[in-house]
Amino acid sequence: MGSANTDSQTRKGREETDASLLAERDKTDAELAKAVTSIEEDADQVLEVARQRAEAILDTARELADRDMTAARVVGRVRRAVEIERGTADDAIAEERVVADQLLAVERDEQQRALAALLRLEREATDDGLLVERAHADKALATRDDFLAMASHDLRNLLGGLALSAQALAKPTGSTEDGAAASVKHAERIQRFVARMNRLVGDLLDVVSLESGTLHIMPTLVDGCQLLKEAEEAFRPAFVAQGIMLTTDVGPGAIVIACDHDRIIQVLTNLVSNALKFTDEGGQVAMSVSRTESEIHFRVTDNGIGIPPSYETAVFERFRRLGAKNGRGLGLGLYIAKSIIDAHGGKIWVESRKGGGSSFHFTVPVTQPTAT
Repeated sequence: MGSANTDSQTRKGREETDASLLAERDKTDAELAKAVTSIEEDADQVLEVARQRAEAILDTARELADRDMTAARVVGRVRRAVEIERGTADDAIAEERVVADQLLAVERDEQQRALAALLRLEREATDDGLLVERAHADKALATRDDFLAMASHDLRNLLGGLALSAQALAKPTGSTEDGAAASVKHAERIQRFVARMNRLVGDLLDVVSLESGTLHIMPTLVDGCQLLKEAEEAFRPAFVAQGIMLTTDVGPGAIVIACDHDRIIQVLTNLVSNALKFTDEGGQVAMSVSRTESEIHFRVTDNGIGIPPSYETAVFERFRRLGAKNGRGLGLGLYIAKSIIDAHGGKIWVESRKGGGSSFHFTVPVTQPTAT
């Protein structure tokens, strides 16, 4: 009895358990079916959204394709128009290039003709210049040869005079008194020859200094009137011997001048020597000096043979001689004189009339020059 109750209870428990499991399974199956349905619905919804998006993208792509096709048609028409326009422009450019080439060819021909004419003129001018330069060079060579000939001639004459005077001194004379007088005469002649040789050598050295730019002046304060007196004293015996009057107009008082004493004496000596050389016996040479606010003015005037107007500038050139009656000189004195006055910052010139005498002038600034 007890065992039957236990089996009954056990069976009943199993049935209840089975029922509970069946209920749970049914419930789980319902939930699973519900979840599957929800997933399917969500998937359908996602798929629908994707389809809608895809259709929208496709529609957009189709619209863009249609637009591109339309634009392509338009671009094709535009491209064609552009090609036509470009062809027209190319034709116009080609035509302009042809015209430009023709104009350039014409211009080049004209330039070549002008250049040929210019070159011809340049060649002619160059040839003329070469001819002038050659003439100058030939003249310079001829002048140099003349100069060497004159220098050699003058030196030979001076040396010959020295030799003769020395020979005469060596010869015995008849009486002591006559011998002394002859000796004095020959000695004076030797002194003159030596002085002329010194002057000749000095002129040559001065020319070399001028050519090298090394002619120096040493300015000091001196009296212009005293300069004329020194020149007069040096030449007085020569003027008396040739019967020519030498006068000096210095006026009262001193005329102070800043100059190189020896160089200004050299200029005065040259001018007075030339005046003596070109003035005949019985003529007259006058020296004077005056002052203005800015310069000291020296003047040496003679009534000799005069200088043609065309030579008034040429006389200050190197080696230029105007036919001195005694044939002496190298034509350097006036050139050196001009160079000395230029170095002092002054001017030198001549006023003359052929047959009517000459008047040489030179000025020196009052302002003291700088030593050079």
